[in-house]
Amino acid sequence: MVKRILMLVAVMMSFMAFGCSQQVPPGYVGVVMTPGGIDADILPPGNHTCWGRDKLVLIDTSEIEQTEKMNILCKDDLNFRFDLKVRATISLPDNNHLESFLKTTGAYITWGKDSDRGALYFEKLYEIYVKAPARTVARRVVSKYTTTQIRDKRGIIEKDIRNQILAEVKGTPVRITYITTSNFDYPDVITKAVEKKREREIQVEEEEATQALELLKMKNRKALAEEAIIVRAKEAEAEAVYNKILGHSLTAEYLTLRSIERDMVLYNNVQAGDKVIITDGNVSPLVNVK
Repeated sequence: MVKRILMLVAVMMSFMAFGCSQQVPPGYVGVVMTPGGIDADILPPGNHTCWGRDKLVLIDTSEIEQTEKMNILCKDDLNFRFDLKVRATISLPDNNHLESFLKTTGAYITWGKDSDRGALYFEKLYEIYVKAPARTVARRVVSKYTTTQIRDKRGIIEKDIRNQILAEVKGTPVRITYITTSNFDYPDVITKAVEKKREREIQVEEEEATQALELLKMKNRKALAEEAIIVRAKEAEAEAVYNKILGHSLTAEYLTLRSIERDMVLYNNVQAGDKVIITDGNVSPLVNVK
């Protein structure tokens, strides 16, 4: 009996001396807290041995994305709603700053029932270091504008929100990887005003298009009229040149020749019983007096 008790004690002493295996699951890293302080090595996912009274702290390294629903009273006393989307993860320190890191975040560690294994979940860090500052920054930036200004300066506003949130979380245990704004929901009065403005713009565009078309038609008619004037002038000029040439060619000799040629045609066509009437030396058309 004594022998068995001694053997059991030996086994327990061996277990306490050599420790036990602890697992760091995927999506986490591990840090060992010993009675003498923090182990300087960050443990990757896998099985690791903890000794004696060592405690293993699992640190959540996953990246989470949260959408903050914002409803802000703007400068014109109208409520403006939009979504602020933030993606963040934990900012792991190097081995030399593990102790200060755990001192900062130690209050947010969730311990198991035996207090030998704890976990630092990023959701808690997000709530403390990201959510509250992000909402405060968004409210501070947007409330400076009227709702109509927000529509025209959306890019500037989003950039201002991003830069201020990054400045707020600098030096904290979190790291922001993405910030954007979306689903801008303007008050009904602004939406209707924008719609009416767009309707007027469309009407103006249509009227300008109609005027441009009519002006183009008038320009085309003008161009055609100018071309017609040029063509008629050219035709008149050609007619004048033709008449001038013809006038120069109708000399007395030419006219006498043409008269003789005509008379010859007439005489050659005289038939029996036809009479030719000659007046002042000019031959008149043949007249049949039968």
